[in-house]
Amino acid sequence: MTPSFHRQKYSVPEILLMLRAPGAGWLATLLTALDEAQHDPDFDPRQRAALAQMASDPGLPGTVIDAARRRTAAFELELELAAAPTPQAGVA
Repeated sequence: MTPSFHRQKYSVPEILLMLRAPGAGWLATLLTALDEAQHDPDFDPRQRAALAQMASDPGLPGTVIDAARRRTAAFELELELAAAPTPQAGVA
C-alpha cells in the first residue's frame, strides 16, 4: 500500500515551509540538483522517468546506488575539468 504522503501534491508555500525545517538539507540538495539537471539537455525524458520511478520506490537497489556513485565521481571530474582554465599558448 502506498503511504498517503506519496499521493499528495504539495503547493509551493508548503514546500517553502518544508525547506525552512532544520532537517530539510537533503530536500534542498536534491531540489537544487534537479534544477541544475533540468537546465541540461542531456537530462532527457527517459532519465526524468527513471528518477521519478526511483524516487517513488521504497528502496533503491544496491547495484543502482553503486553505479550512481561511480558515475557521480566521474561527472564531478568532468565538471572540474570543464571549469579549469585552459592553458594559453605562449604563457609559462
